[in-house]
This record gives sequence, structure tokens and C-alpha cells, in this order.
Amino acid sequence: MAACRQRSCWSQLPIDLLSCIAQHLDSRLHVLRFRAVCSSWRASVPLPPKYPSLPKQLHFRGNYLTRRRIPSFLISRMNVYRILRPGFEAVSDQQFWFIKVEETKHPDKFNVLSPFSRHPIKNLPPSFPKELNLLSFCVEETVSDFSIRQRRENPDIDVDDHNPLIRKIKLASDFVSSNSAVAISRGNLCRVTRDSNGNQWYKFDSDIKFRDIANFDGKFFTVNLYGSISERDENTFSLEEIRSPLDQTPSECERYFVESRGHLYLVVRDFSICGDEVYYYRKIDGFVKETGDDPVPVKFRVYKRIPCSGDKQNKYDWVEVTDLGDQVFFVSSDCSFSFSTQDSKGCHGNCIIYVDEITDVEHLENKERHEEDDDNNELWHLKNGKVGLFNLADQSSGSLALFPEYLAMFWPPPTWLMGDQASSSS
Repeated sequence: MAACRQRSCWSQLPIDLLSCIAQHLDSRLHVLRFRAVCSSWRASVPLPPKYPSLPKQLHFRGNYLTRRRIPSFLISRMNVYRILRPGFEAVSDQQFWFIKVEETKHPDKFNVLSPFSRHPIKNLPPSFPKELNLLSFCVEETVSDFSIRQRRENPDIDVDDHNPLIRKIKLASDFVSSNSAVAISRGNLCRVTRDSNGNQWYKFDSDIKFRDIANFDGKFFTVNLYGSISERDENTFSLEEIRSPLDQTPSECERYFVESRGHLYLVVRDFSICGDEVYYYRKIDGFVKETGDDPVPVKFRVYKRIPCSGDKQNKYDWVEVTDLGDQVFFVSSDCSFSFSTQDSKGCHGNCIIYVDEITDVEHLENKERHEEDDDNNELWHLKNGKVGLFNLADQSSGSLALFPEYLAMFWPPPTWLMGDQASSSS
């Protein structure tokens, strides 16, 4: 009996069984964690490839009329991860922390960013781990996106300049061979593609200002300033469907796509309740407010894409929802994602965490920039109260600093992330 109860050695599992298990791993992170168990498990499953092959440098042809030199750009993968505290298997009041990681031109080096910013964190705590042991932590990929940075002339500089004129970029499935992508540049929807003369930007609509793009269900989804949603084939870029503005009184509003549990949502920050205090300023491709210390009212609306019922011309409808369940939506011009608060202590769903990107008109008139200071400049939005939380249930809002349970998910790094177990072999 004692022999029957003797624990088996996991490293001695048959190779066929390990290969069968590996076939059910649905993400690159799960494969890496599987391979981290021991040498025999690592030998049974090859290292998962990165797809598409990034970072990738793009050179665009110059303007021969002005002879102006067009800089090259580096497109990189940028992921937001949720790191769970060790011992997550038996914890009902789970603690976790979000971090954004960007690939660099060096294969073994990454930029660490706050979800609130596009700037790499310069002053991480000294005890912050250089690498994570995937056997000590559960690391979940929350969203996978892309960044585009302008290459600097000095090859020794690790971090290139973020291009503020490009709001967002999405890559086609065949990007490796075609270099095709869709981007929002200065509010214009552009196709990035390669022709016989090299890489080039092509504008779709120069008079319509777009706010967000998303990859979903094999299509590119776009939404403009007034709420009109269009679907384009990811490979041919042909326009398949246009939905009229969802708002009964369409107005200039900030709009974000969010994917949650296999569905696509549109989150609208409604500026119509602000009167003339907030307006869209084309020159900066953003919203500005009149000078004043009083905060502007905050209101969000959420729409969900669902199949049409009955025999209609369109296959899908967008319907307004007022209850997100245990889900929290995080929205910003840089990246948007959702996460569950089902097992988290002191946190409830049905709310939106947002980065307030309204610019004060006084700064524009004085030609001032929202320069971050030298101390953790990537946290400027957080330190200046520009990150807020909106409750869909009671329509209340406030600075994220007023909600410590939610703030702890983003900053500062938790103490349980530091130490020897974090910096062990990854």
C-alpha cells in the first residue's frame, strides 16, 4: 500500500503524454511555463515562435519634391500582463498587479511601462525583479498590442522616441510578408503597406477623424469622432459594413474598443454633458477644455456587438449595456483591456478605469507641454489625478487615488513581487 501511495516523479512522465498535454496549451506564456518545470518537459516541447516576427524596422520612401528625409520606424509588440501573487491556487481574495511590457531591438531586453503611459519607466525600485520565475508566479496575458517608435540616429540608445502623431496601429495577419497595417495618424485612418517603390502611408479618409481601431473576428474595426463604426476585411481592407452613429444625438466624443470574454465593446466618453467647456481641437487631434479649476463632469456609455435577431440587412447590432458584471474596463488612447474582479478583495466590477486625456487650453495658448518631471515621468497621469474610475451602476466618478484597492493593481509594485523568488531563473 505504501508503494502505491508513493508520489510519482513528474520529470519521468512519458514524452508522448507531455506532447499531448502541450497541444492543449493555448498561449505562448502557458508553453513557457510548461517548459520551465524541468529539463525533460523543456525537451518535449519546442520554444514557441514569436508571431509576427517583431520588432520590425520600416523604412518609408522619401519625399522627392521637398527632398525631406523620412525617418524609419520600429514596430514592436506591447503586452499587458496580470501577475498573480504566489499561492493563487487556494486564495479567494486574490492580489494581482498589471504591468505593460514592450519588446526592444535587443531580443533579450524589454521596456517596462505603466498601463497609463507610453513612456518606459526610468526609475523602477532597486528591488524590482530583472526577470520573473514562471513557476513562482502565474502570469496572464491581458492584451497584446503594438507600438511604433521613431528610430534615433544613435544605435547605442535603447529607447527610441514615441511618435505622438500616431495614436494607434494594428497589424494584418499576414504582416510578416506584406508589412500591411492600419494606423490612426493625426486622426486620419491610414493603411501602411509596401508597394514596388517601398513602404508607404495611404490615407483612407482625410476629412473624417478616427478615434480607435481594433482587430476582431478577422476584421479591422474603426470608429470615428461621431460614433460611426466600420468593418474592413483584414487582408483586402475592403469596406464590409458601416454602422450609423450609435448615439441618438451624435456628437464629438472619445471612443474606445474593448474586447471582453469573446465580445467586442465600444466605450464612449460622452462630452455632450460638458456643454461648450470641452471640444475637439483638430490641430492636436484631441480634446481640450476651457481654462478653469472646476473638473468637467464625467459620463461613460458602453455598447456591445451582438448578432442580429431576425432577417435584417446587417448581421450584427450594437446595443447599450449598463451592467458589466464582475468585469472592469480599462481604456486609454494607448491600450484598452478588461479584467475580472471575481476573486479580488475589496474590488467590484461594472466600472471603467480611464486615463483623462483632456488638455487644458491654457497650456496650448502658452505653448506649454504636459512635461513629466524627472521622477518616474511615465506616471505623470497618475500623479496629477488624470486617471479616474467611473462606476456604471451609480454614474459616480473620482480619481483612482480615492480607490486604493484598484490603485494597488497598477502602482506601486507590490512587495510580494520583489525578492529572490521573482529574480530566479525565468
